Amino acid sequence: MQARLIVNPVSGRDAGPNYIELLNTRLRARFGDMDIVLTVGPGDAAAAAAEAAQLGCENVFVAGGDGTLNEAVNGAAQIEGALERVVFGVIPLGTGNDFATALGMPADIGEALGAVAAARETRVDLGMLNGHHFINVSAGGFIAEVSDAVNPQLKSIAGRLAYLIGGAQVLFDAQPVLARIAVETERGTENREWNLLTFAVCNSRMIGGGRLIAPDAWVNDGWLDICLVREMPLPEFVQLLSRVSVGEHVDDERVEYFCAREIRFDFDHSIKVNTDGEVLEATHCEYKVLPRAIRFLAGREPIALLPEPER
Repeated sequence: MQARLIVNPVSGRDAGPNYIELLNTRLRARFGDMDIVLTVGPGDAAAAAAEAAQLGCENVFVAGGDGTLNEAVNGAAQIEGALERVVFGVIPLGTGNDFATALGMPADIGEALGAVAAARETRVDLGMLNGHHFINVSAGGFIAEVSDAVNPQLKSIAGRLAYLIGGAQVLFDAQPVLARIAVETERGTENREWNLLTFAVCNSRMIGGGRLIAPDAWVNDGWLDICLVREMPLPEFVQLLSRVSVGEHVDDERVEYFCAREIRFDFDHSIKVNTDGEVLEATHCEYKVLPRAIRFLAGREPIALLPEPER
């Protein structure tokens, strides 16, 4: 077997089943022998990707959102050497599809399949949070609270508007957290202590369906882009959030934006943290980047991918 397609049938607006015949026909025509696995619950994408790696699949395609892709990557990573052998392709069936967009995959499924068929293979970085891989963004505080509020039912009903609805639901309960931060730089370890409303550690640029939380991030530069938002009055925070869509928040004096290869947060109480939309509770977060550690198919016009050096 050359390839496996993992489909999350409830991604986005539950559209996955409508595309299975098209996915099957187009991907088989380009990549040959392939089987299809439909997920029915948490952990299924991870198990399917791990099994594909064990079976020697050359390609693993993920039809879903960033969360399904996150599961599949972490599943394959459980198999020794799998991230060196397997080439991933993503079909944007989710709500936000931020990583697919970063790689230049069109939102239209037919066009995305055409882009996958013509795609070039490239290596991209992987982020790590406390030993768990992430491919797009990991964030804590307000952003993670929004992710927790945006449940699959809300995504099915509201699509991308779910992130605005979720933000409104949790905004007035937003509370800062005291964070002790250790950043590894070329000069050694730098220690800081701030009250943060939210933070994001970014391999790629976007969250929530296109909001530019890290406008300068590249997925293959060997760095994590860090965005720290300090405590401020709620009306000012609302104004700042309105600037995130176009990446203008990074110029605000209450925002710290920089690059690092390793960073650690220790919080004064447990907070919610997400990785590619999957939410957990944590009192500390230890991040690092694995440069060019995974292989993907990239579209013709990726927006967050540095050109490969010519050989």
